[in-house]
Amino acid sequence: MTETIGLGLGFGAIAIMLVIVFIKANLIICQPNEILIISGRQHQLPDGTAIGYRVIKGGRGFRIPILESVKYLSLTAMPIEIRITKALAKGIIPIDVDGRANVKIAGSEKDGLSNAIERFLGKNVNEIAQVAKETIEGNLRGVLAKVTPEEANAQRLVLAEKVAEPARQDLQKLGLVLDFVKIQNISDDQGYLNAIGRRKNAEVIKYARIAEATAEAEARKVSAEQKRKGAIAEAEAEMAITRAENKLKVHRADLAAEANRAEQKAQVAGDITRVEEQQRMEEGRIDLNRKRYQADVVVPAEAEQKAAELQALGEAAKILEDGKATAEAIRLMKDQWQDGHTRDLFLIQMLPELVDKVTRVVADNLHIDKITVLDSGNGNGLPTHVKNLTGTAVSILEGLKTATGIDLPAILNAKGSQQKTNGAEIPKELI
Repeated sequence: MTETIGLGLGFGAIAIMLVIVFIKANLIICQPNEILIISGRQHQLPDGTAIGYRVIKGGRGFRIPILESVKYLSLTAMPIEIRITKALAKGIIPIDVDGRANVKIAGSEKDGLSNAIERFLGKNVNEIAQVAKETIEGNLRGVLAKVTPEEANAQRLVLAEKVAEPARQDLQKLGLVLDFVKIQNISDDQGYLNAIGRRKNAEVIKYARIAEATAEAEARKVSAEQKRKGAIAEAEAEMAITRAENKLKVHRADLAAEANRAEQKAQVAGDITRVEEQQRMEEGRIDLNRKRYQADVVVPAEAEQKAAELQALGEAAKILEDGKATAEAIRLMKDQWQDGHTRDLFLIQMLPELVDKVTRVVADNLHIDKITVLDSGNGNGLPTHVKNLTGTAVSILEGLKTATGIDLPAILNAKGSQQKTNGAEIPKELI
C-alpha cells in the first residue's frame, strides 16, 4: 500500500513537471518592439478574409506543438544610407546625392502589416533595409529629374518632402513605414554647381559693388544735403542765440533794477525792524530791571516785614499765653498756700531740693581731700566726729528757719502725730 502511494506521488510529480516543461516549451512571450507570427492553422480576419496565421504584438501566446510554428518580425527602426551617383537632373546634368532615411516594419494592419508578413517573414534586417533603400532611391531619382541642380541644392527640405511622399506610399505596399528622409549633400563631377556658385558670387559681388557705389553716392548726396541743412541750422541757431542773449541782457537789467529796489526796500525795512527791535529790547530790559528790583528788594523786604509781623504776633501770643498760665498758676498756688496743710506738704516736697541747695553751697565752698580722726585713747574719736556731723545738719536747719521762717522739724513732728485726718491716711511719699 505504501509503495503504491509512493509510486502514485512520484508519477504525479513527474506528470506535473512534464506539464510545466510542456507549457514552458510552447508558451511564447512577445516583446513590445517585435511581432509574433504563429502559423499552421486557419484564422479569419475581421473583414472575413481567411489567413493561415495569427499575429501577437506585445504579449504572450501558446503554440500547439507539431501543428504550429513561430517566427518573429522586429519593429525596431532601420537606418538607411542613401547614395546616388550620376542621377540626371533637369537639363540632363548628372549629380550625386547623399542622404539618410529611417524605416521600420508596419505595426498594424492599417499600415500594411499583412504585406510585411507576406514579403519579409523569415528575412533578416539587411535584406529588408536593401529593399527599402532601393525603393527610396528610385523615388529620389524620379524627383531629381524634375528639378535643376541649383533648385535641388537650394531647396533640400522641399526635395526631401517630394521624395518622402511617394516613397511612403510605395513602402506601405511592402509593409514598411517611412519615418523621414534627409538630403545631406548634392554635388557633381562636372563643376556645374561650382560654376553656378561662381556666377552667383560674381552677381552678388557685382550687385554689391553697384549697391556700394549707389550707397556711397547717396551718402555723399545726403551728406551734402545735411551739411547745407546744418549750415542753415547753424546760422539760424546763431541768430536765435543772439536774440536770446539780447533778451537775456534786457531781462538781467530788469532783474538788477528790481533787485536794487528790493535791496533798498529790504535795507530800509531792516533798519526799521532793527530800531523797533532795539526799542523792544530796551523796553524788555527796563521791564527786566523792574522785575529784578522787585524780586531782589521789594519782595524780600515785604517778606521780612511779613515774617517780622508774624514773629511778633507769635511772640505776643506766647507771652500772653505764658502770662495767663503764670497768673493761673499763681492763683492756684495762692489758694493752696492759704491752706496750711498744703503749704506744709509743699514745703516738705521742696525739702530735698532745699537741703541739696544748702549742702551744694557748702560743698562748692569747702573742699576736703582727706579727714583723719584722732583718738585720745578713750575711744571717743569717731563718736565725736559723728556728733559733729549731726550738729552740722541741725545748724543747717536752724539757718534755714532763720532765713525763711520755716521750721521743718516742727512741721515734721506735727505731721507725724497726725497721720490720720478725717479717717484718711496721708500718703507716705508726702510725709
